[in-house]
Amino acid sequence: AMADAAAHPRVPERTCIGCRRKSGPNSLVRIARRPDGSLAVGRGEPGRGAWLCAGSEACFDAAVRRRAFGRALRAEVSAHELAWLRERLLSEGVSTSDGPMGRKLEGVGGA
Repeated sequence: AMADAAAHPRVPERTCIGCRRKSGPNSLVRIARRPDGSLAVGRGEPGRGAWLCAGSEACFDAAVRRRAFGRALRAEVSAHELAWLRERLLSEGVSTSDGPMGRKLEGVGGA
């Protein structure tokens, strides 16, 4: 069965902890709880990982509401860490042409 698997490379599916949709790792970003307890973003990071749809604010917020980060990483994730993660995940790759603050969408969607 091993040779069989090699002939048809299966894309490993990951589930977004926000919207619960399954997708390949390419459309998801991985958050890891390193062995020393710190949080890191990246596929190659050691430790327990949680997957989230890349760049999706809705998924991030859903994961926070459902306390999915703590469950997936099996450790409390503090508000401070969540704020850092949010900044890290949602500002990266966004083309910010208007200064370091970028486009902050405040009060959108009845926030």
